[in-house]
Amino acid sequence: MVESLPYVELKLEHPNLAPTSYGESFFPDAVPYEFDGDYRVFYWRPTLDTGTSEQPDWQGVCATTDTLSVVEKGRPYTPEFVSRRAETEVVVEGTIGGDSTTAVVRSYSAPDVRIREVTASRLELLADGTEYTVSSGTRRRISLSEQTVERADGDGTMAVTPELVVRFPGERELHHPAPGAEYRLFPSFGLELDTVSNPAPVPTTNGELDHAAFATSLGVDLSDRPYPERVLWQAFAYTAFDPHTETVPRLTQFRTGHLALLNSPPES
Repeated sequence: MVESLPYVELKLEHPNLAPTSYGESFFPDAVPYEFDGDYRVFYWRPTLDTGTSEQPDWQGVCATTDTLSVVEKGRPYTPEFVSRRAETEVVVEGTIGGDSTTAVVRSYSAPDVRIREVTASRLELLADGTEYTVSSGTRRRISLSEQTVERADGDGTMAVTPELVVRFPGERELHHPAPGAEYRLFPSFGLELDTVSNPAPVPTTNGELDHAAFATSLGVDLSDRPYPERVLWQAFAYTAFDPHTETVPRLTQFRTGHLALLNSPPES
């Protein structure tokens, strides 16, 4: 799917906590960049949660450190910032669709954050009972109510002040696998799939995939591509052609030029 929609980024961070866990994803899920005058956000893994909404009712999308969700027209959206299993895991410092540092605490109350409305020019949200308006092209850091939490190691309590980080670039061209699909999606990189030999050559250096040589062997010129798209090329090459996996890549190409990897190794 390729849709132009208001795109909101929200992070709930706790910078005065000491991290106890670090993300392990090598490539980010969300890759924003400009190409041919279009400002796009590319999600190559299936991430979008559409809820119960049909596409005509989409008001926009909201990205957090872990999720990408639809904001429905006429329905306030409450993002999930906290992971609650045996204990509560919160973000210390976060990256949208990428790696975040986290900490485990107890007796934590998640702040009440809701998106009330989003248009191409304005975001209205409610945080801990206070209304905020954020204009397109701006960002804001909001300190929320201080609270006392128990340390996960059982060594007493401490005060934390959650900080809501809001970035609202406005309308963006969202590239994402079709809702409900499980394939991985990539740009065309200028590649015509029907001209690639099967099996494709997989050059290696010291036993590891040489992604630059791989591009050259397929006639792909990455030099005129923006850096974020070169990162997507590496994600494509390693996900589909890593010599250390036994998975045989199944690729197809849409009329838009997008490449779809129909099967891929399980996430580590």
